[in-house]
Amino acid sequence: MTSTTQTRPAQLAPVRVGRGRAVHLGNLSSIKGPAGEPRYVSSSCGASTRGDTAAAGAAIAEPIDCRTCTKVNPVRVAWINATVIAGTSGPVTLPHTGLTVPHTQLRVDGPAQLGSGRAEQHQLYLGDRFVGWITTHPHHPHRSATYRTNSLGGRELDEYAQQCRLFTGEPATVADVLAELVREHITAADIAERLAASRTPVRLMQHILDGDGQPTGAPYPTIYASASAPLTTDPAWHRAVARALHRDSPAGPGQHWQIWTPTGWTRLPDIVDVDQDLG
Repeated sequence: MTSTTQTRPAQLAPVRVGRGRAVHLGNLSSIKGPAGEPRYVSSSCGASTRGDTAAAGAAIAEPIDCRTCTKVNPVRVAWINATVIAGTSGPVTLPHTGLTVPHTQLRVDGPAQLGSGRAEQHQLYLGDRFVGWITTHPHHPHRSATYRTNSLGGRELDEYAQQCRLFTGEPATVADVLAELVREHITAADIAERLAASRTPVRLMQHILDGDGQPTGAPYPTIYASASAPLTTDPAWHRAVARALHRDSPAGPGQHWQIWTPTGWTRLPDIVDVDQDLG
């Protein structure tokens, strides 16, 4: 005997409800389709369902483009469209934190503001639209964050977090995701400042060591610094930077240096590899 799990239909979804080609913001209806499947009506623009086919009001995987629906519910439409587009493009891994997200429309931008108790407040955006504040706490900056938003509900953020993964591959909570979005923004701003000063960013990565002193799991950054080198993928420059770092700040057990390049973070060659290359 087999059992099936009923998936709760979304309350809001993109639909076509009339004869036209426009995609509307559909609200879940009490009326179901011929086989009991969910159907939606447009409650934002009042598009008529008269003359529809049997599939009218069925949720579709296309972005909402009805101007009235977008004007009346801009944040909801932007959120649903980002989710729809993400379904066709696949997840994205953020370059600095390694956080994997379903889409990059949810982001942090702008300068931080000081809150009470030395906490910092950061602006949360959905695309170009401000949707709320993230508060990070000084004693737990990387894994503790709260948010205040009147535009997005907890259900949306929960669904987003359920599709995210930390750099270790572990599931993420909403607090994890918000904290990592803050850290991604701060790191990107720091890298931009270094590049503006003609300095190429480097970072020291650390593995957790097991009982035998062997590295295990995914590494995480512990130190950010700058190198006197151009922004390049040229292996010759990378070898030169590796030698300079080994001389001034050698990596310890379970550690290695990475350098920022036009294609993202790249591991620098270990000094043994560099010496063998020179030999």
